[in-house]
Amino acid sequence: MDRIYKFIEPMDDVLARQVSLLAIELQLFIRMPDKALTLITYMENHLLNGNGNSQSTKSNEKLSKEPEPKITPCDPIIEVFKKKLAKYKARCYLMKRNLTAAIKEIQLLSGDDSNIDALFLTANGQYLSGNLSEAMKTLSSISANCLVYSESGESSNVLFYNNMGVIHHVLGKPNLACHYFQLALKEDLALQEKLKKETEDKSIYIIGGSKYHELMYNLGIALLHAGRCAQAFDCLIIAVRRYHRNSRLWLRIAECCIQLHKPSNDIDFDVPRRQKQMVAKIVGTKDHRKFVLTTNLSTDKKYSAESQSYAIPVPTLEFASICLRNAYTLIPSDTQTAPVPLFLIPGVTPPAPNPCPGPTPSSPLGPEDIIVLRNGILTASAYVSLCLGDYIISLEYAKNLLGQPRLSSVHKLLGHLYAAESLVLLDKISEAIEHLNPENVKDIDFDLSPSAEKSKTEEDDKIKTNPPPRWCPTTLTSAHSVMQYNLAVAKTIRGQFEQASTLLKQTWQLRSPECKVPVHIIMLVIYIELQLGHAEVARNLIKQYVLQQKYHNG
Repeated sequence: MDRIYKFIEPMDDVLARQVSLLAIELQLFIRMPDKALTLITYMENHLLNGNGNSQSTKSNEKLSKEPEPKITPCDPIIEVFKKKLAKYKARCYLMKRNLTAAIKEIQLLSGDDSNIDALFLTANGQYLSGNLSEAMKTLSSISANCLVYSESGESSNVLFYNNMGVIHHVLGKPNLACHYFQLALKEDLALQEKLKKETEDKSIYIIGGSKYHELMYNLGIALLHAGRCAQAFDCLIIAVRRYHRNSRLWLRIAECCIQLHKPSNDIDFDVPRRQKQMVAKIVGTKDHRKFVLTTNLSTDKKYSAESQSYAIPVPTLEFASICLRNAYTLIPSDTQTAPVPLFLIPGVTPPAPNPCPGPTPSSPLGPEDIIVLRNGILTASAYVSLCLGDYIISLEYAKNLLGQPRLSSVHKLLGHLYAAESLVLLDKISEAIEHLNPENVKDIDFDLSPSAEKSKTEEDDKIKTNPPPRWCPTTLTSAHSVMQYNLAVAKTIRGQFEQASTLLKQTWQLRSPECKVPVHIIMLVIYIELQLGHAEVARNLIKQYVLQQKYHNG
């Protein structure tokens, strides 16, 4: 389409407008709002103001002496065309998260209450500005049958259910979001079945109007946040068949595999629940009782021993590693590339199109979004490699993550922990201890560190449409307790039992509702006391923290 658009100068006005509108629609479909705005600006300056087809007008004068009818500014055709451009500009600004400019364009469409486009765009603007209740009211005011699929290729019911699902997802209600996405899917499938039964010829935009893959993408994300990762995996695998160049989609599929492997960290901080699992069995009776402690508190499976290809789409860590490699390869470039010439220059070969894939069907990725995406992929890659036993690879990913210029404190914490664990397993204890210094992490925040190029107010004005995060540990003191526990493990491996014991006692004394500690501390303290020859102390610890809790809840 770009090559065709380079020949727009010789076209007559009607054809030029049609070609331009098609080019804009295609750019918006692949989530390239900047390119679409460039086309809109050209159309406003040339096609509407009559400055662009001077050459074609002169050539036409040579062929015919009859004057062509001129379109006046108040011509109905031009007015309709201006409204179309206003709609496209509003869509572009909403994609770019420029709400002020978008609202101005939407106001040009809002004069007619029956304008469905204006209502949907208004709801979108309210959603992006955080007025979710107002967005739901606007959507509810739209008639259920205002869009007839056989005429427009759009269904108002499908759009309503999908938008309601997105709003409830942002509200942190993933199960309700799943309900709306499923309603949208049922409506879309019913329309496609009805379309197959009709015998008359249909327009191309009606034949290709199904939103099935986009709805499966949304449903998969909602299911992932609802903790139903196996079902989410199935939905996202269907979506990736069409959107296989979407880096973020590949990351979400990998997250399904990771969450199925390790649903949550909360259980590792649930001391009362885990205390019951520390004693595997008790042998003997009365004074001759012996306690057989469990060999491993963790129930995580490392890697599959089945002889099957990693490339088979099943929710395993092996398949997650492939997904993460795809995701990293497809990360959009965050560097500014030279603009492609709008018109064909004689004797000059136009450059090849930008090979960088778009984020379809996701929202366009800004520079900060790309940074967050890259950091998330590196973090997940380090974890998966660590679980699969690829300690050298996991260390490389962790170092790459920690070397990023901008990093959230949560990613920094995980980077240090994964690097330390990789180094411990590679028998590089001294290097691991450097990563386990609690001073490496100053806070627990999911936002990127402020950029030197942006002021704090600009950082605070960023639009957020993500649901509330659910992650553990949630406080800085809990994060420091995790690092101190791992530091004690490293010192225990080096044989520094006294130092490790002191660290663990300090960490255990800080225990409070705001400072959760990993339950593994109890097992490590018992091990250290046994190594120091304090068998009686170990027995008392077992009676105090293990048996008492076991019999209390038994």
